[in-house]
Amino acid sequence: MSTVVITGAAGGIGLATAKLFKDRGYQVIGTDFIDSKSEIFENFFSGNITDESMWENIRDYIVKAHGSLEVLINVAGRNYFDRIEDTNLSEWRNMFEVNVIGMVASIKYLRLLLKKSGAGAIVNMSSISGYIGSDGYAAYCSTKGAVDSLTKSLALELAPEIRVNAIAPGWIETPFTLEGLEKSEDPVRYRKEVESMHALNRVGLPEEIAKSIFWMASMESSFMTGSVVVVDGGYIIKN
Repeated sequence: MSTVVITGAAGGIGLATAKLFKDRGYQVIGTDFIDSKSEIFENFFSGNITDESMWENIRDYIVKAHGSLEVLINVAGRNYFDRIEDTNLSEWRNMFEVNVIGMVASIKYLRLLLKKSGAGAIVNMSSISGYIGSDGYAAYCSTKGAVDSLTKSLALELAPEIRVNAIAPGWIETPFTLEGLEKSEDPVRYRKEVESMHALNRVGLPEEIAKSIFWMASMESSFMTGSVVVVDGGYIIKN
C-alpha cells in the first residue's frame, strides 16, 4: 500500500486532499500546527512546519512503518495583509518560514524515502497570486513566487527519481476565504463580484483542488516535472 505525507492536513484543501488519498487506498500521514484525531490519518504529527525534530520523527516513523514514501504534498501555508509602509518584518520572515522553508524542511528529510520508492512525487502549493500580484498582499505573493522557483529548481536536483510539481489555485472556498468574504462591508455583494471574476462564474471547492493534486502525484502525470499548474476557474484569463 502506498503512503502519502500531507502538510497543512487539518485545513480546507489539506483535509480534502487527505480524504481523497485515503479513499484511493493510500496510508495518509498528516501534519499541521493544530492536532487532528480524524480516522483519515494513519498517524498525525502536530507541530511547527519548520521544526526539524518533527521531520526527523516523521521520517523515522515512515522508515519503521513503511520503509519508503511515494508522495509528499506540501499544503501548509498562511497569509498576511499589510501595506509596505506599515509592514512588520517579523511577519514577512514568518511568511517565508511557513510558506517556503517548511517545504524545504519536508523535502530535506523525506527525499531519500521518496527516492527509495522508485517513483516519488512531490506537489507544492503555490497560488495564482504568484503570477498576478495582489494589492496589500506582497508578502504572500512573494512567497508563492518563491515556491514556483523552488519547485523548478528541485525538479532538476531530484530528477529522475523524484518528480516535483506545484499547483496554483485561484479563489477556493476554504475557511480562510470565507472569513475574508465575511469581513467585507457587504459579503453577499462582494461574493458575487468575486464569482464574476472567474470565467466559470464561481469560486472553486477544496475537493476540486484535491483531485488536481492527486492527478499530479499519480503516474497519470508521469512525464511531468518542474511544472506549475494553474487551477483557477479562468480567473487569470478573464482578468
